[in-house]
Amino acid sequence: MSYRSLADFLEQLARAGEMVRVEAAVDPVLEAAEISARSIKVAGTLRVPSAGPALLFGNPTGHDIPLLANLLASESRVCEALGVASPKEIVERLALLTEPAEPEGWFERLKTAPHVAALGKVPPRRVKSAPCQQIVRLGGDVDLGELPALQSAPDEPGRTITAGVVFTADADTHRPVAGRWDVPVLGRNSLAIAWADDEEPARLLIEYRSRGEKMPVAISLGGDPALLLAAMAPVPAAADVPTLAGLLRERPLDVVACRNVDLMAPADAEIVIEGHIDPAEPPQEIGPLATLSGSCSRPRLMPVAEVTAITHRANPVFPAMVPGRPPHEAGVIAQTLGRMFVPLIRTSLPGLVDFHLPMFTAPGQSAVLAIHKTYLGQARRAAQVAWSLPAFQRAKLLVLVDDDVDVRDDAAVLSAINNNVHPARDVISYQGPPDPTDPTTLPGDLSHQTALDATRKLPGEHAATWPQPATMPAEIRQLVTDRWPEYGLEALE
Repeated sequence: MSYRSLADFLEQLARAGEMVRVEAAVDPVLEAAEISARSIKVAGTLRVPSAGPALLFGNPTGHDIPLLANLLASESRVCEALGVASPKEIVERLALLTEPAEPEGWFERLKTAPHVAALGKVPPRRVKSAPCQQIVRLGGDVDLGELPALQSAPDEPGRTITAGVVFTADADTHRPVAGRWDVPVLGRNSLAIAWADDEEPARLLIEYRSRGEKMPVAISLGGDPALLLAAMAPVPAAADVPTLAGLLRERPLDVVACRNVDLMAPADAEIVIEGHIDPAEPPQEIGPLATLSGSCSRPRLMPVAEVTAITHRANPVFPAMVPGRPPHEAGVIAQTLGRMFVPLIRTSLPGLVDFHLPMFTAPGQSAVLAIHKTYLGQARRAAQVAWSLPAFQRAKLLVLVDDDVDVRDDAAVLSAINNNVHPARDVISYQGPPDPTDPTTLPGDLSHQTALDATRKLPGEHAATWPQPATMPAEIRQLVTDRWPEYGLEALE
């Protein structure tokens, strides 16, 4: 099933014992982040976090709005949010759209038969009234300080909205552009948006500046969790996030016209913040901010938005995504979405069999890719293509392995590196746009990224015949399995 509201999803989690209500007073400044981080670290491991429950802080100090954390911090809850039993169901749904492969046009196929019949009409559906506008605050009534946004590290200068979906639009076509970015709160009616210079909204802001027009923005918090997942999915920047949310949940997302800017917002959101960025106003240096790698980013220039309206439900809940050292909610979401979106990524990266985003780094800063290798230099080409894709564009380290290596088995991956990597031959370097969340990149520097070709070498890639794995024949493995009881050893699991 899909969920029309965040409240519906929370009720389901409560019935399943997947949510804990914390009624003690908890300060959103540092204390809530520490509780949330410990909940995941105590309950899980770096490799397979069991995550602990979602946490609903009913009494955040100094605020009347409850604070929600760790909502999607387990694979099972991500699947529950999308109404599926396992990631495989989403894989099969996306595979329907990507056969044959059309990397540039897969999203357009939603509009054509047989996909409309198979998936239903998933583009967003416009409504005239919405729960997210039960309360409307305009002008002087706007006060971002009423929201229990988190401060997650002592070095942060203030609080940050971390689980909002930021909407803007192309100035000419009004094509919606959306994603999840950190949103530092600067004052009663001003905030910054921490997108990077090479991301789509930054390009659009340049267009608005050339036209002398203000850039509209709307930040949606809560609502159907499928929207947040769609905003964090490893898809091209041109993808329509509300439509993708409809595809993931197999039901159109209701949207409503914002009250103060020319944008559409999710009708069932808990809170919507509306405003605009004046391109004539210079960006401000903001930071440091806590990141998903466990460090704090250096202060950097960010565009500043003036907030002109805040609308919300009569009794809203404020969701937050806690940064810090992995494991954390964002890492679980990235891993789970990665498994779901393999068919789509495969359309742009032929030969890809599977990939994994390890939990020990920020989402996407390291990745293991298994490829079906058929020609000389394929691993190098795969690495170069991967760095151009949303899922891997920030990867400081890529490891390319053969398709018989389990990308989620750390020992198998390390073994492939040990057996197949020669440092003088198999280390691939790349320079790209800077990653503002990488503490090792100095301001103004390009990013430095590395790939390891841990695949077995084909004739022509190595002067000698490459050693084959010392694999026991299948008939011997089966013989030992059949005769195991005769050996007087413990039972096989």
